Amino acid sequence: MRELRLAAFSRADREGAGLELAEFHSLPLPEGLFGSGPLGVPAGDSAALAESVRMLVARAARPIREATVVLPDAWARSMVIELGELPEEPGARLEVLRFRLKRMVPYRVEDLRIEAVPLAAQGAGESGAPGGGEAEALRFVTMANATVCETIEEAFARCGIRIGQLSGATLSTLQALNRGALAQGLFGLALVDADGFSLVLVHAGKPVVWRQKGFTEGLSDADRSRLLKSELRLTRTLLGERFPGVALEALYLAAPRAVEPFWLQVLGQGLDCAPTRLLVEHLALAAEGFGEAFAELAPLAGAASREVA
Repeated sequence: MRELRLAAFSRADREGAGLELAEFHSLPLPEGLFGSGPLGVPAGDSAALAESVRMLVARAARPIREATVVLPDAWARSMVIELGELPEEPGARLEVLRFRLKRMVPYRVEDLRIEAVPLAAQGAGESGAPGGGEAEALRFVTMANATVCETIEEAFARCGIRIGQLSGATLSTLQALNRGALAQGLFGLALVDADGFSLVLVHAGKPVVWRQKGFTEGLSDADRSRLLKSELRLTRTLLGERFPGVALEALYLAAPRAVEPFWLQVLGQGLDCAPTRLLVEHLALAAEGFGEAFAELAPLAGAASREVA
């Protein structure tokens, strides 16, 4: 993570028709606060991070007491897997999750903060959905480095700010996009940042495919394009098997403008669809204030659109 970004939003009108950007600030992070290991490595302490947070929030027009923090996708990994029933007791639940994930992820599961949300089952034959037993076993699992989360939470707490939610960038954006006419169909969202890309495909309002991949240094654009298209064709085949006869209604891309043409071509050819650039009107947002930085602001806007108790 190279910088901190703060976005504040307000309701566009009294009826709450959408959020509009009230203010936006960013601040480069000092070198050495976080390392580059898997899921992020807290190389510094929370006091050093708190000082950066304090400097950033001091620029806000109003005092900040509560916030949602959006992590880079590289720090918050997600997947859709079969897990079945889990214990209700939190400690036992965590132990079962760690046991099941131990052979599936390249991380020390003892170091992870893990959340597993059941994906609602649909009856067999509904829109090509899998049968009830299979669907009931599916869980949407998100994991992050527990020490990284605790370091961030403590840093904000030192500044008097309560964190209501920690979430990855793609999931945050999806929280605002996953609604409306697409809620019953099949659509996708792809997010690209400096470290890699994430692709989530959603059917009937639930994630069914989640792909995250970091960038390999030294690859030419031609080689990267070839490898990405090959992987995306496998994903397209998987979709065809799981949801026969169901077309991908929309695929949205949020990427820096400089690399947008490359990704529009790769996604279009790999998934055999016509992707479109993610726009303000695709989210529950008002049109004012976002400008050319919308790809960077979309995860923050998506996170702000969700109410957290």
